[in-house]
Amino acid sequence: MARTRVVVADRNVINRVGIRAILERNAGVAVVAEATTYDAAMDAVDEHGPDVLVIDLDLGDDTTAGLKLCQEITERFPQTKILILATTPSEIIVLESLRRGATGYLIKDEVKADELGKAVVSVQQGETVLGRTVGAMVSKGLGSTRSQTEHLSDRELEVIRLVAKGMGNKQIAQEIFISESTVKFHLQNASKKLMAHNRAELVSRASAAGLL
Repeated sequence: MARTRVVVADRNVINRVGIRAILERNAGVAVVAEATTYDAAMDAVDEHGPDVLVIDLDLGDDTTAGLKLCQEITERFPQTKILILATTPSEIIVLESLRRGATGYLIKDEVKADELGKAVVSVQQGETVLGRTVGAMVSKGLGSTRSQTEHLSDRELEVIRLVAKGMGNKQIAQEIFISESTVKFHLQNASKKLMAHNRAELVSRASAAGLL
């Protein structure tokens, strides 16, 4: 009986096979399921109740959905710890991931095989595991004057994505059933958090952070 049961979620088959092979070199670790989409990842966690979910948030070119998945799994299946294995680092995504329940965040090109195996076990035991680049980002983010409440909310992310589609405030208000003044409020807050001075810059910064 495996002491550490893992679900691996990554849309790239080579990555999934490699991660499975690396993890199962460790005695007591077993990959019980693989997933290629957000829905499949949730279903796998629901069905198998793994100790750890190893996931690349970009399962469908929608990092925002990946962040929501982290939060939902943390709320519905608190026994399952989340270790993110990302392709590229982003301070906003790192901080949002940790805020939404992930306890590990590694960068694929930085992590060694033995480090990945140890990270999974450490996360299962309740420890926080951060890669070298990620650790520096977190230190910078926590050392800034911004508080935890200043992270982008789901509604702010939704408004930014609609702006990116070319919608005006009135269209956005009608699309998500809020007032135009509320749309402006969310845009002002999001612009402040991303230090953007106009709509184009707001979309650009959100896109660069992998939020669109």
